Amino acid sequence: MKFSRDGFVAVVAVLAATAFLFWPLFWGIATGAPPFFEWDVPEQYWPDLVYLCESLHDGALPYWNPYDRGGYPIAADPQAGLYHPLNWALCAVGGSSLSLGFAEARVVLGFLLCGLFALGWLRRVGADWSGAVAGAVLLMAAPFMRHNWELNLTAALAWLPAMLWAIEVVRAQGRVRDAAWLALAVAGCGWVGSPPALYFAGTFATIYALIRAPHRWRVLLLSAALSFGFLAVVILPGAELATLSVQAGRSFESIAEGHLRREQLAALLWPQPGNHLYLGWLSLAAIPLGYRVFPGQRRLLVVGAVAIALTLGGAVFWLAYQAIPGVRVFRLPHRYEAWLGPVAALCVAAACTRLGALRPKAHRLLAPALALASGVLFAAGAGGPAALLGGAASLLVARGSHVVVGVFLAALILLDVSQAMPAERHLRAGAPPGSDAELLQLAPDTRDSWRYFDEFGISARSGTRLRHRDLRGYQDPLQLATYERVVASLREHPLLAAQLNVRYVLHGPHFIHGWDRQYLPPMQDVRALPGARIVSEDVTELPALPFAYFRANVVPVRDAAEGLRRALDVAPAPLAAIEGWDRQSQVHEPELIAATDVHVTSDEVTFSIDAPSAGVVVVNEAHYPGWTARVDGETTAIHRTNGFVRAVAVPAGHHRVDMRFEPPLARACRWLLLATWLGVALLLLGGLLRDRRA
Repeated sequence: MKFSRDGFVAVVAVLAATAFLFWPLFWGIATGAPPFFEWDVPEQYWPDLVYLCESLHDGALPYWNPYDRGGYPIAADPQAGLYHPLNWALCAVGGSSLSLGFAEARVVLGFLLCGLFALGWLRRVGADWSGAVAGAVLLMAAPFMRHNWELNLTAALAWLPAMLWAIEVVRAQGRVRDAAWLALAVAGCGWVGSPPALYFAGTFATIYALIRAPHRWRVLLLSAALSFGFLAVVILPGAELATLSVQAGRSFESIAEGHLRREQLAALLWPQPGNHLYLGWLSLAAIPLGYRVFPGQRRLLVVGAVAIALTLGGAVFWLAYQAIPGVRVFRLPHRYEAWLGPVAALCVAAACTRLGALRPKAHRLLAPALALASGVLFAAGAGGPAALLGGAASLLVARGSHVVVGVFLAALILLDVSQAMPAERHLRAGAPPGSDAELLQLAPDTRDSWRYFDEFGISARSGTRLRHRDLRGYQDPLQLATYERVVASLREHPLLAAQLNVRYVLHGPHFIHGWDRQYLPPMQDVRALPGARIVSEDVTELPALPFAYFRANVVPVRDAAEGLRRALDVAPAPLAAIEGWDRQSQVHEPELIAATDVHVTSDEVTFSIDAPSAGVVVVNEAHYPGWTARVDGETTAIHRTNGFVRAVAVPAGHHRVDMRFEPPLARACRWLLLATWLGVALLLLGGLLRDRRA
């Protein structure tokens, strides 16, 4: 009964901490003027969630997204979160077209799950209720969570305490089914859609397992195999995309450029602007007080020290870069602060557990004095020392094992570390972006025939959300290098957009950054381009080339960069600059012949073409491995053309062309995912039956 009551209080404390962390959001909702999250929530996570939900309600799970960036492999983009059960649940609740609020709910749920998982982990380690509550709340407000507030980074790292909880179960019981629970926790982290967070959580959990449960290596290996079965569908296609993205070929200098300077380590003792290392004085005091309460704690302190060294991007980071797989993949060394949160939470839980039974005789005199000093320091703005003295006073007046003491300590920790948090919590007042979809009425036929370029006339990746073809999209770290060359060329060569089937430009200021983040020139310069026409105050029409068109003459080029240069020289004009083309084609070019009966869906493109002679059809969609083409039912090769798009050879006559994207690697990974789900279900069901027989 006592456990139930204390557990209920602990869960309420985590809920209250979540409300405190997001108070501007909840206050805005309560007063009828809800703000919205900046950055990636409206620009990436919301459109991806809408696209997933619409696809699921259509009975499909797409491999390709043709609605921004000229098309890209969404199944290879780990940030899309196609496989996370939480996203599927939101789709079930919210329907096919979710509002921005559902994407914002994912942020809040991430912090809440982090706290609840941490309660289970710390209790399983052996912490009393006061330590579990204080440690869980500290982990919710730890440096990595504060620094990457609304990103997939935090939503993914929220599953780290679930992984640690499962490792403790493996340590204590070592059953085969425990491997399944650990694999599910790892999958929950990876499916969110943040490869860096998965890496930081996975490396810390691996170190933790080696420290806490090395004798259970068989169960841990089985869990690793199941985890791979769950995550291969995210990792392997993502790795393939990475080789073709802007991430490929990064140097050590580019990886390490986000390091902290040595003087910034002062934030460990006092909150600094723009630096989120601050853990609070209570956490620092807990290190010696709770030293070696739990097995392996000393080695975990060493892990925390290594994390601080890695954030500096110096010699320690260079050694890790040279010797440890994965380090050279992820930039921004300061993100190794992710390891500090669980180490500090464990130290706080250990200190509370050790001091829980202490009750000094001098508490009647000392506790009021410490409480008074704490209040004075809080009033003076010295949150760290005030929290330290207030925590000491609370431990003197009551047994620290009582959950109420943990709640009080958690409140002190939040008051202290919230000094290092932005007051607005990365929220912005006013109408959320992406609501002006009526502009598309002035840009007709952009589902199949034409493309537009949304310079924030609508914003928030309107193409993906509304299923219209937009050349602009979120600037993903894994976006194709060929697409990066295209958008980087638009400022000086804006008619390249027209070359790529862009007929309309939707003008508007960036809802966060302003005009300096636009890719095209300012509106007045776009409207001065040859052939441009003003449609309305916010819409300009360009002399666009069709979605697909026939060319008899082919220009052979060496690579994508040369193909794009050829396109820049003539844009907007019909061109077929094909890489590695070895056929002669010196015939008279007819007038521009456009494809007809064009139909574009998530994973398929079909159209008809009337070719007056043998030649090629240029298709203004991004080229990517995994696309197959059939001309009148006969398989034919697809060539990268004009540095970015596709082309297929056709003989003279009328033809029906069908292109389909179903990459073998991604398809095999989905079958592996299904097999892993079945295997895990059998393990869990078998364990349940054994328990019932016992």
